[in-house]
Amino acid sequence: MGNLETSSIRTDEAEETLCYRQTFRADGALRNLAQALLCGPKPTINAFEVTLERLGSAIKMGLYEPGERLPSEREIANLMGISRATVREAIRLLTEQGVLYSKRGRRGGTFVANTLPPESVMNLRQRLQSMGVSLEEILDHRLVVETGVAELAAQRAEVEQIQELQFLVNEMANTQDYGTYRKLDIKFHLLVARTTQTNRLPALVAEVHAEFSDLLMAAPYSLSQCLHSTAQHRAIVEAIRNRDPVAARSLMQEHILATNSFLMGLL
Repeated sequence: MGNLETSSIRTDEAEETLCYRQTFRADGALRNLAQALLCGPKPTINAFEVTLERLGSAIKMGLYEPGERLPSEREIANLMGISRATVREAIRLLTEQGVLYSKRGRRGGTFVANTLPPESVMNLRQRLQSMGVSLEEILDHRLVVETGVAELAAQRAEVEQIQELQFLVNEMANTQDYGTYRKLDIKFHLLVARTTQTNRLPALVAEVHAEFSDLLMAAPYSLSQCLHSTAQHRAIVEAIRNRDPVAARSLMQEHILATNSFLMGLL
């Protein structure tokens, strides 16, 4: 009897996960998040560098997945309010670096490479120094922004969005690939921002994660850290589902401080 009950529960969970997955994809969540990142403040200076950073970050964060075709140069230019020539140059450089590749023909276009070249911790540190930004500043910025976002999420999240968040947590618990885990983690935080039902907050959270996502990807794998992080994500979703903004804010703060300590200790 116990085995039958367990089998039934697992079947129900599998069907529920499939439902979440279909909802998650059909809603165009990743596309919306990628657009939110690209649609940040219009670059008035250093347009090429900003375009390169945002487009590269969207790819590395998994908002455009391996093998996926990018929007056209015209679409990206319209989203960012820049020239097609600027977009074309950014795509050319990302292609030279092995991040993108091109196909010709009716089904051609620019696609995300199946395997992205890794960046060393030393390069990341040097890049931060060249930008005049410290890791502490980036982490403090994230702490202030995302705790407030979690508080609003508990007040405004729609049922379907909570299901999407639960789906991501379930996927995190089931994956054993560190790169996949990190991309799911990023998607989770960006989706929490979407539940606030605002346009500016998802774009702001996307910018915050664009600044330090490479650092997380460069950090060494820790099963203990991933398990702890997933448990915290699950608790945050539960607080949002229970419409408890105080708990959501507190749990998000605890989670971010744990990640901060992990990064500061290793990087």
